[in-house]
Amino acid sequence: MGRKRARPGQYFYFCFALLISVAGCSLLQQSTRQRELDEGLIKGNSLLARNDFEGSLKAFNDVWSAAGNQPPADLAMYSMGLVYAHPQNPKRDLQKALKCFDQTMEYNPGSTLAEQARVWIAVLKESESAQEELEKSRQEIERSKQEAERNRLALEKSKQELDRSRVELEKSRQEIEKTKQMIEKSKQIDIEIDQKRRDRER
Repeated sequence: MGRKRARPGQYFYFCFALLISVAGCSLLQQSTRQRELDEGLIKGNSLLARNDFEGSLKAFNDVWSAAGNQPPADLAMYSMGLVYAHPQNPKRDLQKALKCFDQTMEYNPGSTLAEQARVWIAVLKESESAQEELEKSRQEIERSKQEAERNRLALEKSKQELDRSRVELEKSRQEIEKTKQMIEKSKQIDIEIDQKRRDRER
C-alpha cells in the first residue's frame, strides 16, 4: 500500500509554521540581546551613582562592545564620556571624555544625545582653556616670586655693600681726623720751636 500524498495546502501551512518559528526565535534572540544591553546600561548608571567609576566604565564599555554600531552604542559611548568627565573621578581624563562625546555625535548626528555631546564638548573645551590660563597665571606668579626673591637678595647684597662702604668711609674719616690732628700738632710744635728760637735770639 502506498502512502498518501501530502496536499499542497499542508506544505504551505508547514512552511508558514516553520517561518513563524524561525522569526519567533530571531525576535526572541533580539529581545534577549536588547534586555542584556538595557541591563548593562542600568548597571553602569547604578555604579556611576555610587561613584564606582571603574565599574561603571567597564559596564558601559561592555554595552558599547556588544551593541556594535547599533543603538544603544551611542548612549553607552555618551555615558563613558560622562564617567571620564566626572569631577569626582580620580582618573578623570578630559581628552578621553572629548573623544567619547565626538564618537557619540558620529553615531547619530541628529539625535538629542549628539546635541548634548556637543554641549559637553563646548563646556569641556572652555574648562580646558580656563585651566590652561590658570596654569599660565600660576607660572607667571611663580616667575614673579622668583624675580622678587632675586631682587630681594640683590637688595640685601647692595645693603651689605653699602654698610661696608659706610664702615670704610668712617675709617677713612677717622684717619683723616687723625692726620688733621697730627698736622695741627705738628704746626703747634713748629710754632713753639719758632718761638723758642726767637726767644734765644734776643
